[in-house]
Amino acid sequence: TIHHDSADLAAPWRAAAAYLYTLDLDGPALAWEYLRRHAGYRADWLSGQRRASRGSASHWGLQRAEDPQLDARQARPLWTAAADALLHVRAAFTHDSTASLAFDLWKIPGRKHLTHAGTQLNIRAEHGPNRLRASLSTALEDGAAYGLTVPLDAHLRTQLTGYQSQAKAIQGQWPAVSGKKVTRASLLHLHALQALDASQAGAHHRDIAGALFGVDAVRKRWTADSELRAQVRHLLTRAEGLMRGGYLALAGVRQPHISTPGDEPAH
Repeated sequence: TIHHDSADLAAPWRAAAAYLYTLDLDGPALAWEYLRRHAGYRADWLSGQRRASRGSASHWGLQRAEDPQLDARQARPLWTAAADALLHVRAAFTHDSTASLAFDLWKIPGRKHLTHAGTQLNIRAEHGPNRLRASLSTALEDGAAYGLTVPLDAHLRTQLTGYQSQAKAIQGQWPAVSGKKVTRASLLHLHALQALDASQAGAHHRDIAGALFGVDAVRKRWTADSELRAQVRHLLTRAEGLMRGGYLALAGVRQPHISTPGDEPAH
């Protein structure tokens, strides 16, 4: 039998519906969800309210600190991703054979966010489940001809379809938004984040399994070496690993993470 008091039953991490928004997040947004749960980052944020914290933000892979109380629907973290990790929109000249289109910022559908990133502007646009992340050359002008530079990296083949979709978005043509498609990977992140919140709140593994898989499933299948217990352990190990540095890969940050005391995943 599983016993709960009324306060435990009302714990925020028990509401699976509160995590449904994570199913629509892309890599950089998921990276923020893991980072904002890191106790070290939260402490740095509080400390940064009293002093300049640019150096600390860089340590976490950010160009500037962001409030960890804001989830990925509200926060706009600016990652220190290398410029070649983004689709680059550059000004084109008359002799450029690729210059066949005119740039129009307002032609890009959805909500748009512009951030200054050193020598360039980064744009983020959202339209339903579609995401655009690109860098804009400072020489680019509205109405002027433009060309696109696709990042050349080891993952080009797997990312090419995504870049083609983003290129069409710049022309004002997002893919049609059909019914929501829940992937196994997105569901795994949802469960991992929910399990992480539960663990940080002091919940036992059996309680976490009850929230994720149902009390009836736990009552029937939970044992010391059961598959349910193994799933909870796997989810927590995965979530803690992503929170303690693994999120950098999700964010596209290509720099070694400087570990700090307590950064090692808990087991």
